[in-house]
Amino acid sequence: MSFADGIGNEQLLELFFSQSMDGFFFMMLDEPVEWNDNVDKEKVLDYVFGHQRMTKVNAAILTQFNASTADQLLGKTPADFFAHDLELARARWRKFFDAGYLHNETDERRLDGSPIRLEGDYMVIHDGDGRIAGHFGVQRDVTDRHLANEELRTSRQQLRALASRLQKVREEERTEVAREIHDELGQALTGLKLDMAWVTNRVPHGRELHSQCVSITRRIDQTINAVRRIATNLRPSVLDQLGLEAALEWQSQDFSARAGVKVTMESSVNGAPISDELGSSVFRIFQESLTNVMRHSQATEVRIKLVQTRSLLKLQLEDNGVGLQRNCLDDIASLGIVGMRERALACGGDLRITSGDGQGTRVLLTVPLGHEVMP
Repeated sequence: MSFADGIGNEQLLELFFSQSMDGFFFMMLDEPVEWNDNVDKEKVLDYVFGHQRMTKVNAAILTQFNASTADQLLGKTPADFFAHDLELARARWRKFFDAGYLHNETDERRLDGSPIRLEGDYMVIHDGDGRIAGHFGVQRDVTDRHLANEELRTSRQQLRALASRLQKVREEERTEVAREIHDELGQALTGLKLDMAWVTNRVPHGRELHSQCVSITRRIDQTINAVRRIATNLRPSVLDQLGLEAALEWQSQDFSARAGVKVTMESSVNGAPISDELGSSVFRIFQESLTNVMRHSQATEVRIKLVQTRSLLKLQLEDNGVGLQRNCLDDIASLGIVGMRERALACGGDLRITSGDGQGTRVLLTVPLGHEVMP
């Protein structure tokens, strides 16, 4: 005969209750209460919080609350357990009694006052007349897990703040370098070209020196063009002078000319100013999106739509290329896409990239206006 055959079901249940690693308990009311739309639920909760008592606990519950004996917990009411936040506890109890069942995590206090995070499942117990007589609960101490998750969340926030700050500093440095290249080097080259023009005009035509002066002037022109291109790549002046819409149009035309891809852009903007930080973030996301089209999509057409209202900025790019594999969208090694998402998060926006094999790719950036960019 097995061990189970030698004891009754009630004894088995008692063994399960007492030896479980999870905390088991019963909290019963001194008198059952009606709970329906015909009663004043706030008055009922007044009674419940003073007259629903812990009546049965197992060893795991004692451990959770740092109790040495069951007597330290038996008889305690919700008002005792949740003295640190009665308003929240009453709201939770009301939701629990309305549903009859509840699964949630709660911040509670041990007997010594130290905080504990509990995850539990709770079931209302009714009497034969349908009144609430109490409830039964099973709960686990998840304090360590909760703290680890909070530390991880904080760490992620700090890393994102750092990444956002680094991007902002990088943008400021690019702007400064672009300005210096354009102003200092550009002016120096323009002066050098004027000097060469002066020399060239004073050397007789047909002389070898004249031909050399003309050649030097051409190379200076090529260098000036290179300086302009480098400065523009670092920070397009049109973004600062004419705003985001004009910068996107300029970038679209430049991309179309370089990549041989047909680009159509439609915009509907209300003309309200956009902050430098937001404008820079949107422009860089746009640039990276076009770079991905050039490198991966094999597209022949890109459609761009920019919408700005009082409360929302939306930018959408859609190509007719071969699409991206799902693992490419989720791969953390895809630093371009990771950077786009981080920029979107930093400005309070949402970036969604959808793609199907052979169905093209759509990039949709949505930013609520009025949101401060992360410092």
